[in-house]
Amino acid sequence: MKRENGLKIIILMIDGFGVPPEGWENSVYRKYCGDDFINLFAKHSVPVDACLGIDGIPQSATGQCALFTGINAAEIMGRHVQGFPGPSIRKIIREQNIFSTLIKKGKSVAFANAYVYFDLQKLRDTRRSSVTSVMTECSLGYIRDLQYLLRGEAVYHDLTRKSMSGDFDIPEITPSESASHLIKIAEENDLTLFEYFLTDRAGHKSEEETLGKVLSELGDFICALSKKLPEEMALIVTSDHGNCEDFFSASHTKNPVPLLVCGALKTPPPGKLKSLTDIYEFVNNLF
Repeated sequence: MKRENGLKIIILMIDGFGVPPEGWENSVYRKYCGDDFINLFAKHSVPVDACLGIDGIPQSATGQCALFTGINAAEIMGRHVQGFPGPSIRKIIREQNIFSTLIKKGKSVAFANAYVYFDLQKLRDTRRSSVTSVMTECSLGYIRDLQYLLRGEAVYHDLTRKSMSGDFDIPEITPSESASHLIKIAEENDLTLFEYFLTDRAGHKSEEETLGKVLSELGDFICALSKKLPEEMALIVTSDHGNCEDFFSASHTKNPVPLLVCGALKTPPPGKLKSLTDIYEFVNNLF
């Protein structure tokens, strides 16, 4: 049933999506994402530190843990941890994450990503489980599978379903249609999270054609989301570390990541959000 009252939040976590040092207007994003995208980030986002006070290149496991738990896992581990969280970081996530925190407050939360090749048990058993997947299996206890996707109640990670069309009899859709499906999910929950990771994959390949396609589809998706937001809904966009903003490097960057807030919340509060670890409490305090 649709939740009629109160603020509803969509968090879009884009893996490997940093702030371009040359400015949004002169970046690779301008070339592939369009003017509306650039204006949105130039006007409604602030840079957030992803280095977490630790030497080395920021990585996904510790960055996403900081983002979704408020705990500096890189400091605890003494290093940035790449890829998938191991036992120590999983323990942190299981003890505290934004899903479990809001559920304890009586709020409804959703992870919108569709899992079409894994069931919940396989997700629990695999060691190659992302921070968001660990959060989902330990806090929600269910995943959105193919049937959810067919009903428009889940979003596939590529935004178009093209990468799964060879295995399933399912039509491709546009990024704008995926945006509508995400909003439909968000209308039924207080907090809805969607993770997009093709930016990081494309950044590692350092192939302009691949990166351009990914950024173009992402730009269409974000612009559609921002334009379709209902009055009571806000969109928060952020990342775990930089990567795709630097086309000439196939590795992650030390650049800050953007924190974009638009819709029912107009801009991030000035001066209060400086690190990935600050975002957890910012979201928690919205409810």
